[in-house]
Amino acid sequence: MVGGLGRHVADITAHIAQHDVEIHLLTPVSGDVAAYEVIGGVHIHRVDVHEHAFDIVSRVAGAIPQFLRAAHRLWQAVGAFDIIHVHDWLLADVAIELKHTYQRPLIATVHAIERGRHRGDISSSESQVIDSIEWRLTYEAWRVIVCSHYMVQQLHHEFHVPLDKLDMIPNGVDIPVYPFADDQHRAEVRQRYQPHVAPLLFAVGRLVHEKGWHLLIRALGEVSHRFPEARLVLAGVGAYQAELHRVALDAGVDERVHFAGFISDTERNQLYAVADMAVFPSLYEPFGIVALEAMALRCPVVVSDTGGLREVVDLHRTGLLVESDSVASLVWGVHHILDHPTWSAQRVATAYDEVRQVYGWGTIATATVAVYRRVIAAWQGGSWGHWQVSGTPAREQS
Repeated sequence: MVGGLGRHVADITAHIAQHDVEIHLLTPVSGDVAAYEVIGGVHIHRVDVHEHAFDIVSRVAGAIPQFLRAAHRLWQAVGAFDIIHVHDWLLADVAIELKHTYQRPLIATVHAIERGRHRGDISSSESQVIDSIEWRLTYEAWRVIVCSHYMVQQLHHEFHVPLDKLDMIPNGVDIPVYPFADDQHRAEVRQRYQPHVAPLLFAVGRLVHEKGWHLLIRALGEVSHRFPEARLVLAGVGAYQAELHRVALDAGVDERVHFAGFISDTERNQLYAVADMAVFPSLYEPFGIVALEAMALRCPVVVSDTGGLREVVDLHRTGLLVESDSVASLVWGVHHILDHPTWSAQRVATAYDEVRQVYGWGTIATATVAVYRRVIAAWQGGSWGHWQVSGTPAREQS
């Protein structure tokens, strides 16, 4: 699991499989795991891509031949698929190749785009390559699924994707079980991260600039004027960690910012449940599944008023929205949570109810399967791809 995309794919595929849909998921090998296994009804095929390059574009380019070979073998073994579904740009070239080889409809879920991640600046050669792949993916896809109305407008504006080609289906979240055996267990976990009677802030996500962690660390420095023992646990990995260490040192809070690295789901849930608040100060956020995770564990949330976060969090009803790219506004949000516990508790209760009713993965999976069935029906009603023998590449029939 790396970021929201990995969490989304893991969760939604298991729920889609409950709709009498047979899913074969191709994904890179990560760690000491089986090359093939079935989890939650999903057939998982892990591809060893022998990564050697340092930059993401070269790593992806090097992985394409291995993924194509694995996909062709799988296609022949299964005997043809009805839908090809790819998430984001990383394996877009593979999915597009399969689409044309087997003439089956391609669905793309676009979680984020390079123009958003870099706030419009795609001047680097790497960004230009990614941007080009993202545009081509939205062009080649039969339908494009996005997770927020913000992303609908972004793809329509940036890539000129027709509005009637876009399906907005939000991310979801499962309501987890209470992560503690009893109150003593909870107190022990809290003590591990915050040994003082003082605020504990929690944040989780990739350590990259667009997540705004530098702003949160500086805000902790300001909050420390009132709460000298306030602490922040920041979980996640990424190339920005060294810079964040420097920011913490400059803000005088280096001893009170705990970089937790990659954490398990259990540890993440425990931190949501013991923290005084979860804070997500993103500069760019297409959706913000982490906010839902916090709300599902009754943790107060402070998020920046940007992208999909403003669709997930309703100001003063389910959480607090603060100005994007503003340390002062973050400080206001943190102080507001701490100064108004009754108001905060009301928001938490409302947010929990909304997560259960609107953002359950069962609801999200049902909407996704409906897209599958509409696309299959449209494909069956046309002529493209129907003259070939099932399972045989169209390019081999001439």
